[in-house]
Amino acid sequence: MINENMKIEEAVKIKPDVVEILNANNIDFCCGGYKNLGQSIKEEGLDVDEFIDKLNAFKSEIQVSDWRLALKLNKRELIDYIVVNHHRTEEVLIEEVEKLLGKILSVHYENHGQELTKIYQLFLALKSDLMPHFAEEEKIIFPNALNTESIDWTKLRDDHEKAGDLLRELQKVTNDFTAPSDGCNTYRLAFKKLHELVDDIHLHIFLENSVLFEK
Repeated sequence: MINENMKIEEAVKIKPDVVEILNANNIDFCCGGYKNLGQSIKEEGLDVDEFIDKLNAFKSEIQVSDWRLALKLNKRELIDYIVVNHHRTEEVLIEEVEKLLGKILSVHYENHGQELTKIYQLFLALKSDLMPHFAEEEKIIFPNALNTESIDWTKLRDDHEKAGDLLRELQKVTNDFTAPSDGCNTYRLAFKKLHELVDDIHLHIFLENSVLFEK
C-alpha cells in the first residue's frame, strides 16, 4: 500500500501505473523521486488523504507491463532496456517533433509566433542536452557501470535535473500540451508527439535515478 510517508519513487515501484496520476498533477516522480510523497501532494494544494486513496485505488488503462518488467531486471538487462526502449525511442521522437515544430512555426507564426518561438528554443535546448547525454551513457558511463561498482552518478543526476527543468518549462509554455483553438492538425500532432517525448523522458529518468543507480 502506498502511504504519505514514503518517497515518490517508492510509490511508483509499488504501483507503476500511478505515474499517470502523478504526471497529471505535476508531481515529479523522476528527478524529484527522492522527495516525500505527502509533502509533494501538499505543495500542489491537494488533500493528502484523498490523493493517497486515489493512488491506491487507481488502475490505469494504459499497458504498463514493460514497466513492471524493467523494475525486476538486473543491471545489464536494465541498461539494455533503457538504451533500446528509451534512447532509441526518444531519438525518433526528437526527429519527428523537430520537423513538426518547424512546420507550425512557419505556418502559424503570425498568430502564435511568440509562444512557438519559446517552445522551439526550449525543445532545441532539450535536444542539445539529450543527444550528447545518450552518447556518453552508451559509450562511457554504462560500460563502466558494468565493469566496476565505484561509479559516481553525480554528473548524470545533474544532467537529469537540467532536463527536468526543461520538461517542466515545456509543459508550462504549451499549456499542458494543449494546442490553441485555431491550431491545425499538424499543430495538434506536434503537441501530441512532444507530450509523448516528455512522458518518455520522465520514465527514462526515473528508471536511471531510482532503479539503475541503486543497482
